Amino acid sequence: MPKRSFKDRRLNALKFREDHASAKQYIFYIARNVCFVLLFIGFIAVAFLGFKVGMALMDVPDLAFLEKYNPVQTIQVYDKNDKLVVAVEGSEQRIIVPLKMISRSMQIALLAAEDHRFYEHHGVSPAGIARAFLSNVSHGKVVEGGSTITQQLAKNLFFEGKKRSIDLKIAELLIAVAIENKFSKDKILELYLNEVYFGNNAYGIEQAARNYFGKHASELDYAESAFLAGIIRSPSRGGSAENRASAVRRQRSVLEKMTEYGFISPEEFQVASRENLVFRSFGAEPAKLSIQKYPYYVSACIEMLKGRYNAASIERQGLKIYTNLDCGAQEAAERALAAGLARAPYGINQGALVSIRVADGAVVALVGGVGDYMSNQWNCATNPHTAGSAFKPFVYLAGFEKGVIEEYGMVEDTPFSMKDHQGKEYKPKNYDGKFLGGITVAKAFAYSRNIPALKIAQSVGIDSIISVAERAGVKEVLAPHISLALGCSAVSPLNLANSYATFARGGMYMSPSLVRRVETRSGKVLENFYPDSSAAFDRNTVAQLVDLMQDCVAEGTGQLAKLPDRPVAGKTGTADQGKDLWFVGFTPDLVTGVWGGNKDNKAVGGSATGGTIMTRIFRDYNVAYYRRNPTPAGFFVACNRGAQGLGTDKPIEPVKASSSYSSSYSSYSAYSSRKRKKTAGATRVVRERRGTPTGAAVVRADRGITEYSWSRR
Repeated sequence: MPKRSFKDRRLNALKFREDHASAKQYIFYIARNVCFVLLFIGFIAVAFLGFKVGMALMDVPDLAFLEKYNPVQTIQVYDKNDKLVVAVEGSEQRIIVPLKMISRSMQIALLAAEDHRFYEHHGVSPAGIARAFLSNVSHGKVVEGGSTITQQLAKNLFFEGKKRSIDLKIAELLIAVAIENKFSKDKILELYLNEVYFGNNAYGIEQAARNYFGKHASELDYAESAFLAGIIRSPSRGGSAENRASAVRRQRSVLEKMTEYGFISPEEFQVASRENLVFRSFGAEPAKLSIQKYPYYVSACIEMLKGRYNAASIERQGLKIYTNLDCGAQEAAERALAAGLARAPYGINQGALVSIRVADGAVVALVGGVGDYMSNQWNCATNPHTAGSAFKPFVYLAGFEKGVIEEYGMVEDTPFSMKDHQGKEYKPKNYDGKFLGGITVAKAFAYSRNIPALKIAQSVGIDSIISVAERAGVKEVLAPHISLALGCSAVSPLNLANSYATFARGGMYMSPSLVRRVETRSGKVLENFYPDSSAAFDRNTVAQLVDLMQDCVAEGTGQLAKLPDRPVAGKTGTADQGKDLWFVGFTPDLVTGVWGGNKDNKAVGGSATGGTIMTRIFRDYNVAYYRRNPTPAGFFVACNRGAQGLGTDKPIEPVKASSSYSSSYSSYSAYSSRKRKKTAGATRVVRERRGTPTGAAVVRADRGITEYSWSRR
């Protein structure tokens, strides 16, 4: 290898330095840009975090409200005119007591268990946070919390039920500092002990002392105090009798800390650790929402919101609920239902009434029972009952959709039999035990003949009927069985009335609307509610059904529901030997569903039917409603017979029919004289696409409700 000269070596060295200088410049360039990007990302992250913290703090009211502490806010319910109707008291069991009425033993037990430096820090303890972090890292799991009592108070007051996040933790720290600046340490300790949940339905220390030990908070000793302080971190688990042994072990740990921190002497520790805790109560009965007016409507609204918000938050935030409640309609509904059931045959002692505005789906009245609400909180209006013949409109509408029947056609009311899922012969009968032979579709519907409904169902298939019911608004699971045509499934009055509202709109579905708007106590709008809507059926098809429903009221089983000044369409229903009685009907602007039965779910029998009892309640309510709301009679959006179904008590205003539905008939007899077409579709037996049904079992039968469990192949 040839030797390199000094000149070559020098040139190589210079080139090496130049190359490395370029590399250093490049590395510096990359590093500078990476730092710039990281700083930019950090700035965006901090800004975003600050925004989220600010949003969290916006919901926090002025802390001055803590000076007159009332931890459970009332839920304010407003009617359709934004007028306050009722303020609902919360369901938490809580008795507020001053700090001087809380034993010293309980105060020091709390400090030992949760924050022994409480009187030394200013709301936030950096040392506590660091200690908890190191302890959790060393154990590989969360074994210790770094929150001070003040931070826990802030969380319980303003962020209860919310998922833990960095922004909420920062907001919690800021509020804790603000609380410390505004209140004394003793006041903060008092607020916390009255606020914190101890399990066993005990909110606050006074209620906890009563529920666990049958004494006042001022009477708690070291052992009892250590037990209660020990279950704060996991109140639901620690407060249950099943986990009593682990709660007692936690109690000993708290006693040891009380000794370690110098709060009690070793001798006091020995006495307390040997004490046998005696658990007894004088006030652990679950509290209930106290609703003074319109309890079923109000409770239905609250239950609906509990499905959207944390139940505790609803009461804690003191929400304002703006509803569609018409107080006059509600009072008329309560009176009509109570009076109607008072006149009903023996055994019919409970009922429900739901009234829905056709135009927008607003629920203007909802009554879920009669008698004392506190002893009968089961809401019969929102829970299902066997539908009986009130389900038949879905069967006939499916028949019209499939072309199996026509409005002026004929059906066969003749003996019917088929094999059930067990291979046994199924031979249903009509209510009167007779068969009328070939009859019109209108007559079969108006007089609620069972056999024609079954034959239509057999022709269209159960799938089609279920589809019609679901599109109309039925939310319950329906039986995939031929007896569904006779209403063997259970449906709530609210859903059934809303389904009929779909017919009243000419096939346009709208979800029932109880609540319009929800606000916080400070007036911040949490949510506006608008009904869902969809075109469910062809209007011409629905018009044929509405004609039949007018016939039911004009001369069929629903005659007692006639109103003197406006058309009515509807359907009666009687199920399970009178356990469930129905009439659901509508005028051009209002749908009303009425159910009757008994809380023991016993058969009534006799002459009790929906057409003899529920129709009168419907009429009484509607007469009172239109007396307060003198709206024009109007006409049905979808019908072919004009004012069919009007009563004869007073002269009837002429009804203008739309060009789409120009056929108008003044009475059922005029309609009957028209030539009717005949179709064999309703008598044709078609195999159901679903296959042979596998049957049903009653899974619940009490409080006026029968529910079935159905399975499909």
